[in-house]
This record gives sequence, C-alpha cells and structure tokens, in this order.
Amino acid sequence: MKTAHSGNIANNAYLIAKFLRRLGEDAHAFHFRHEFIMGHPEWEDADFVGDLEPFNPPDWNTIEFMNGFTRPDWVHYLSGQVAPYVLPPNALAGPVARMMAATYGDASAPAPSGLIGHLRRTMATLGTRYSALMRQGQRTKAEEVEVRLLNLMRGAHLWITAVRVETGLTLTPALRAVKAEIHLINADSRISATGRRVGIRELHHAPNWPSYRSLSLDHQLVQFYGLEAIKGVLIPPKIPFIAFEHSTMRTLPFENTVQGRLLNLAYRSADACVITNPDVVSSARRLGLKDYRFIPHPIDETKYAPPSDGTETALRRKLRQATGAELLFLCPTRHEWSNAFDSKRSDRVLRAFAAYIRNPDHPRAALILCRWGRDVRASDALIDELGITSQVVWKAPMHKIRLRDHYQACDVVLDQFHEAVGTFGTVTAEGLSCALPVIMYFNPAVHEWCLPEMPPIQSALTEDEIAARLSELAMDAPRRHAIGRASRDWMIRWHGWERCARDHQRLHADVLSRY
Repeated sequence: MKTAHSGNIANNAYLIAKFLRRLGEDAHAFHFRHEFIMGHPEWEDADFVGDLEPFNPPDWNTIEFMNGFTRPDWVHYLSGQVAPYVLPPNALAGPVARMMAATYGDASAPAPSGLIGHLRRTMATLGTRYSALMRQGQRTKAEEVEVRLLNLMRGAHLWITAVRVETGLTLTPALRAVKAEIHLINADSRISATGRRVGIRELHHAPNWPSYRSLSLDHQLVQFYGLEAIKGVLIPPKIPFIAFEHSTMRTLPFENTVQGRLLNLAYRSADACVITNPDVVSSARRLGLKDYRFIPHPIDETKYAPPSDGTETALRRKLRQATGAELLFLCPTRHEWSNAFDSKRSDRVLRAFAAYIRNPDHPRAALILCRWGRDVRASDALIDELGITSQVVWKAPMHKIRLRDHYQACDVVLDQFHEAVGTFGTVTAEGLSCALPVIMYFNPAVHEWCLPEMPPIQSALTEDEIAARLSELAMDAPRRHAIGRASRDWMIRWHGWERCARDHQRLHADVLSRY
C-alpha cells in the first residue's frame, strides 16, 4: 500500500510515515521548503550545533549533522506548483521561498534581473516581514501600522492575480497551469461533487494548493494533517482521503470564513478523521462525522527515554552549576497567554514558579524556557517584574535531539494550562516517555471515550495549583521518581509508536476496503 502524508506540522506526517514503514507500508511524507522548521524531518532526527530561526528554515545541505542523519528517500519536498515534485537543483530555503507569490510562480528559483527581479525580491522581503510581525505579540504602534500597510499590499497582489487568471490577460505559463488546474478541480473533485465551484480567491486560503491534485493521483490513499486537510476537497473523489486533526477541529471549522468553510467541508467529506485531541470529539459530533477515531500523537519511546545508565548527564551538571539549582524545571512550550483555543497560558507557569522560589524551605530550582511564541516579550517583562531573572534560563527553540537531552537533564516538565482544553500534546507525551512527572491541566472527563486508563499526569490549572504541584514533587524525591516511572510505563502501554502505527494501518485498510 502506497500512502501520502502531507501537512507536516510538528513532524507528525513524517513520524507516522516512519512508523508505518517499520510495519511494511510504503508511506511517504511531504513538506515545503518554507514550512515552519518544526515541520522539517531534520528538526526531529538530526543532531547539530547552533540555533536556528524557526520561521526561516536553512539549506540543510550546509549544516553538519553530528549523528550522521540523512534525509530518507521517502521524504519529499513539494514545489507548490502543478508539477508537485519539481524543484530546481539550486532551490533556496528561507525568505525567498516564502515569497507572497509562491503559489503562482517558482518561489525557489533565482529571481531574474531588471525590474521584474527587483519586484520579486521586494515581495519576498515584504512577505517575510509580514509573517514575522503577525507572529509577534505586543506589537508597537509602528509595527501595527506596518502590518496594516503590508496587508493592503498582499490584498492588492491577490486582486491583481485573480483578475489575470479570471480574464486570461497577461498570463504567464505558471498562471496558465494554475487556471487549467482550477478547471480540473471544478470538473472533478470532492468540492465539485457538492455542486460548488472555486476560484483563485477561494484557493488563496489553501496555500500551495496546485501540488495536491497531482500528488493524490500517485498514491492509493492520502492523509492530510492539520489545515492541509482543506486540500482534500480539491482532489478527485476516487482517491481515498483521511483528515488528521491537529488542534484544528475545535473552533476553526465553525468559523464563517473561507478557510473555516473549506475545513468544515474537508472534515465532512473525508473518508475518515483521526482525532489526536480527545476534547474535540464534541466537534466531530457537531460536524456529523461518521468515521472518526482517536489515535495518540506519534511518539517513539525508544528515542524519548531516560538516561540509559541512570546517572547525572553532562548537560544536567552544566545547568545546575550555571544556576546553583538542585532541581531543574523544564517548560519548552511556546509562550501564548491569550484565551484562544490553542493558548498555553504560559503566564501561569511564570507566576507559579515565582511563588515556588519565594518559599525558603524549597530546594533551589531553575526554570528552563524556550524563546518562541507570540508572547515572548510579555514573558520577558513578567520575569523581570517578578524578580526571578536569575533563576530562569532562556533557550532558543531546540531541535528534538537537543530537547530530548534536556528532558533527560531535568526533574519536572510543565506544559499547558488552558481550562478550555484539558488534553495533552507532544511536550507532555515526550516528558512522560522520558520518565518525568509532567504538570499540566488534564481533564479526565474528556478522555473517557478513548482512554481505558488515565495517565499519571499531575494536573493543575491555576497558579496556586501549579505551585503546589511543584512543591509536592520537589519536597518528595521518592514520589517524584515513582511518578516518573509510572509515566513511562503508561506511555509504553497506551501511547507507543507501534500501537500508533498499527491503529493507522487498520484505519487505512478499513478505508481502502470501501473502494
């Protein structure tokens, strides 16, 4: 069975494909050069020195991997063009590849000289700046003005492109291919089967869409992850299609926006949906889905494990010497304070840690954070206000081998504390697998339909509750270690890579049996 896995958010498509291949399935993973760095296989399995900008992926050929990692031949870059796999030999990564016109021209090819080349380079720069500003919380007034101006430019660019495609005037070869692809979608696709038609203005909300129809025809089944599920409505109905929910079913399919309506249709027209966040079962029922299944986040417990010899690692020794701490608390989650559905409520972690260290009876501790997320500026300011700067260690976003080393060096993991969610993601799963106690907000009620045994997560929601859990774990080392052992045992039993892969394998067989 040859399957395609695309939409590599948090490397889930790559990991599922890797685990399925261990069981003999011919699975292939796809992603884009300009994709968020945490969706590059190198971020998951390569070990290298140096910090990288998460939204500016490098040319991996220029980086030396200390563990000898080689990108597997079943991992592919997508071009974003009608010919999905065609990338120039000298294709660039980084800002040029994030050109605002990426869907309608070869974003990775060198820009021509003259006026056209100047305009393309300018668009690339402006597109990169717009993306950076949109990710930044607590924008200054000047930055807000800049965002609005850049958004106007993006709108103007879309309008001009739409007019060219709709009228057929001044079409380049790339735009002629795009127009032909739109005609095919409107003639034979899951969306056309509902009696609807799409144009370039709707497809603008499904970036890089031209690659997906051709991609789907090369595989027996396609599984699209996160927002990439939208592409499922553009492919022919004869292609089996599975949508993989990645925090994207909670609210987005019910928004009265082009993206929301497309995602709603994608989930309802998919042959099956994979749910990784148990709380979204209410959304699945609201959508009227007939086949949805819980399959845990893909975690390789052979990789995420405690130190094999049980002794203090060199990294732990270094961190303790640098901070004077007896205990190390790790919170690698992105900084997001809002009440949005995907918020982590990182502010509660900082206030709880400040409360912990104010108690003179507690073992001295350090809090390790990762500098990414919309509210890093706010977290920096709060740390200064709380007077805990000397006991906070900031790290750049860490590739997964380095993050694994930090799990092995630390005593407790803290994750997310949003009352509207109550389920866990990759950070918690990795921490549990490394035999660490994990503190997060966990609501057993939303897991009863899919988990026969609840994990030994140390649930907390408020700042006081988080501080209390930290105190309990810090003051009772035997209990802390016992919870860590129980955490890993639970992971292996209910969340291991093989169980996850076999669940997907059964799902694929079920879907294919209907065709």
